[in-house]
Amino acid sequence: MTPFTIHFEQAQFDDLRRRLDAARFPPGPAELGRELGTNGDDLLPLLAYWRDEYDWRVREAELNRHPQYRCEVGGTTIHFFRIPARRRNAAPILLTHGWPDSFLRYAKIFDRLEDHDLVVPSLPGFAFSSLPPRGFASNADTAELWHALMTDVLGYRAYVAGGGDMGRGVTAFLAARHPGEVLGIHLTDVGFAADLASAPDERLSPTGLDYKRRAAAWMRTEGAYIALQGTKPATLAWALADSPAGMAAWLYEKYRAWSDFPLLSRDDLCDAFTLYWMTNTAAMSIRAYHANSFTLPPLGKIAAPVAIAAFPHDVLPVPREWIERNYRVVRYTEMPRGGHFTALEQPREFAEDLAAFAESL
Repeated sequence: MTPFTIHFEQAQFDDLRRRLDAARFPPGPAELGRELGTNGDDLLPLLAYWRDEYDWRVREAELNRHPQYRCEVGGTTIHFFRIPARRRNAAPILLTHGWPDSFLRYAKIFDRLEDHDLVVPSLPGFAFSSLPPRGFASNADTAELWHALMTDVLGYRAYVAGGGDMGRGVTAFLAARHPGEVLGIHLTDVGFAADLASAPDERLSPTGLDYKRRAAAWMRTEGAYIALQGTKPATLAWALADSPAGMAAWLYEKYRAWSDFPLLSRDDLCDAFTLYWMTNTAAMSIRAYHANSFTLPPLGKIAAPVAIAAFPHDVLPVPREWIERNYRVVRYTEMPRGGHFTALEQPREFAEDLAAFAESL
């Protein structure tokens, strides 16, 4: 383990400003409806704020208050935060983020889980973690990296795991493959219920039928990015790596659509833009979709106890009855507010639910 400090050079910020100053925007009215994607009324003021007022150094200093490291596991460089607990013998907690976010999803709770060692890695190809030698990593691949990090590198004999989005997939593979060490898992979503979405109508309950119809509508209007990032991520990567305005438009669309948006500040969005831009990982992060589309093995059975924190504005929530039929649910919390980015949007509520579950184990 090598201690790590986040720092971007001023020359990188000068280049970012130059690129934003020279950005060429698409023609057409700025007030196009959001059903067509990111519009100018939303994005242009945010880009101006990012260029002229936003200060990354504030976030950088805040993040660097917390211990972070890099190490190599199986040919992959892993960056992670490890915040030590105030007391001993509490179960350590491993949290995994998704796309299009990063460890920033959990940064607001770093000071809220003081009774547990907290480990928050950056997914392969995100932020300061590298991709493995073959150029992509599936959720199953990442689960093995994380288990080696927790047991071989950090020396934990058992731990609690949690996550959302791709982090949910990684966490599920950890529980299925390492039942002896994973004490329980805390999920903020359960992914896509393919069996509900493809089942004949007459075999579905009213809630299952509602989900099937919502899923079909969502895939038709919102799901194109999955096909694009899953099949041709290298083509999109050229635009994401070259244009900060284009990258911000691509990320902003998801933050706007998937969150309880009033809970996110301009700084939350600019934090995400800056981290992706300065590390040039917007282009690499989307390769996980290709890996999960073409190389993901069957999950297997999960026997560990499961806690669900259900945020009302998350992407395509799966019916509770389906979750309880497929997972060993011991705790189910319906959050009053919040969306896909969970702890970024509702840090106190998320931390309290996670801590209560960990204590129950």
